[in-house]
Amino acid sequence: MIEKLQAKKKLIIGVTAGVLVIGGVGYYYTVQHNKPAAVDHTSHQTNAPVMVVGDTVTLDAKARQLAGVQTAQAIVKSLAKEVKTTGKIAMNESGRTYITSRIEGRVDELYVTADGETIAPGQAIASVYSPTYIAAQEEYLLAIESVQKLKNASKDVVQINSRLRDAARRKLQLLNVPDSDITHLEHTRQPKDHMTIYAQFGGTVLEKQVLPGAFIMPGDKLYSLSDLSTVWLYADIYEKDIAGITPGQPVVVTSGAYPGQTFTGNVTFINPVLDDATRTVKVRVEMANPTGKLKPNMFVNANVQIPLGDSLVIPESSLLDTGSRKIVFMAQSEDTFVKREVVVGQHADGYVQILSGMQPGETVVTAATFLIDSQTKLGSLGSHAGHGGGGAAKGAATPTPAPTPVSPNSGAAAPAKTPLAPAAPAAGGDHSGH
Repeated sequence: MIEKLQAKKKLIIGVTAGVLVIGGVGYYYTVQHNKPAAVDHTSHQTNAPVMVVGDTVTLDAKARQLAGVQTAQAIVKSLAKEVKTTGKIAMNESGRTYITSRIEGRVDELYVTADGETIAPGQAIASVYSPTYIAAQEEYLLAIESVQKLKNASKDVVQINSRLRDAARRKLQLLNVPDSDITHLEHTRQPKDHMTIYAQFGGTVLEKQVLPGAFIMPGDKLYSLSDLSTVWLYADIYEKDIAGITPGQPVVVTSGAYPGQTFTGNVTFINPVLDDATRTVKVRVEMANPTGKLKPNMFVNANVQIPLGDSLVIPESSLLDTGSRKIVFMAQSEDTFVKREVVVGQHADGYVQILSGMQPGETVVTAATFLIDSQTKLGSLGSHAGHGGGGAAKGAATPTPAPTPVSPNSGAAAPAKTPLAPAAPAAGGDHSGH
């Protein structure tokens, strides 16, 4: 009986020792083979293609190549801004005149009959039957005869007759009778029935305002004229460009009617009132028009060169306009770029003036500015945020199920339960803290 108990005791000790050995080996295998690999956070930070710290962005060589980063230096350069606009040709109002009558009478004939004809100064334009003109001629002839008949009279009488003759001659001159006609009257001593009216001014007839047979009075308009040898151009200048426009500034004009030809003029007047609907200012340009090619109401293109002088400039592509600020990215080194706010002036010739915020010789990014700026808002492209949220890693160990206990009636002792191996962390780790 004692021998059976000792044999049974030895069996239990042997089985227990075997179970402990098997459990230890399983635990070692589970822990060592499912242990996550250490993550080198330092390498993630130093080897990231893009790093962002505040307003400073660092790009490695490959990132710069992919983004197409280009740079240029801020330089001092003389600029001339070109303002292109459209305009409309108008008549020179200072050269617009009326030919009027100086006598009363009936218009029997017009020598200029159509609008658009050209009248030269002193040209005969109409023939008028005028009793006033006839009476003035007769008065002058009587004064001449009186002087001749009383030339041997007393000195006072001769002086009075001479003054009357001069007054009669002056009256004819005030009626716009040419001296040649007065001289002819002195020789012929025959008054004319019709008076020829001569143009006091020259120009192009805009409107004929009298017809044959009409009775006219002193001051009545006969023709409306305009001197089209000079014309005006009214150009529309936007309010953003008006600061550079000054009187006397040269303007180059082109017209679709004359391809390849240019016309020139000078600014003579800037309208003091801004057009509220178009946000433009009318600028008047006076232009020579000796050949008459520029017609009133013709639409043309105008080009104004505004000298801006020497100033610090950068390429326009360097500037990033956020609406409230003007931003550039300064190149601190080959791979490091810093955001900086600047104050800008005029844009011209592909450059923009820098009024403050930069110094000559500093380097700015001219290409990929928007991409670099987006990194300051979105963060580094090397960030691993969210990588650890994918669940368990591929190599995570599955807990080992406990062995099925042996029934007491089977005659064998139930083996001890093997302790569960601790769950391994996700293979990638949670790198959101980066």
